Amino acid sequence: MNDERRPEAIARDIRNEILRGLYRPGERLPSERELAEQVGVNRGSAREALKLLAQQRLIEIQPGGSRVIPVHRASLDVLAHLLDAPGGPDAALMAQLLDVHELLLVGAVRLAVERGSDAELARALGILDAMADPRSGGDAYLRNMQALIEWIAEASHNLVLRMVGNGLLGVLARVVVALRRQRPAHAELAPAVAAVRKALAKRDADAAERSIRSLLRLKREHVLKQLEASAATAVATPRRPRAARGSRESSTRTGDAN
Repeated sequence: MNDERRPEAIARDIRNEILRGLYRPGERLPSERELAEQVGVNRGSAREALKLLAQQRLIEIQPGGSRVIPVHRASLDVLAHLLDAPGGPDAALMAQLLDVHELLLVGAVRLAVERGSDAELARALGILDAMADPRSGGDAYLRNMQALIEWIAEASHNLVLRMVGNGLLGVLARVVVALRRQRPAHAELAPAVAAVRKALAKRDADAAERSIRSLLRLKREHVLKQLEASAATAVATPRRPRAARGSRESSTRTGDAN
């Protein structure tokens, strides 16, 4: 079977169409038979593709056919696909992701300060020293920031928090690395990092919350500015229009919509 006709590839194409709004919430997808005919595969492959979409909670498979679920009910891994837009991640959606990331980490750092061992805290201080080094470049900044975030989750000694954090961090890292690998100006970064280091060294949970929030707000501003610059570049360089997919897109309008 051609790679582009595997169930994963079929599911990817339909997922993209759902996220682009070509299928609306409540709208019926093509049946297994219709989908198999459209893409030239057997019904088994079409069935598996629909199951993959159901696992991501983008559709609900019912006796009368598969219907699209509102995107806010989708699984977390769909967020990466929402952010992976042709023109770059949507700034508003990215800001929402950073909001949740901040809420999670500010609470987690308190647990890390209260529960982390002396050895764990010493490791965090080393990460912060590396972040503050003016000689380090953008790649090193990203690595150290990720290491600090992972340390906070690990030192919290909370398995559920680590699992949730890993999901968000995976999405965030995928998007941030795709942007220019530049760190905030050292004059802005150094004081924020120093405040976090001082709070951790003193095991001051209140100060740790405040300083981590300030560091994350600095990161947020930096990322959103990069997105704004990328969007401006994309507008200045128009993309070639994509060919219409008449048979698939016309079929989306024949289904029942609730």
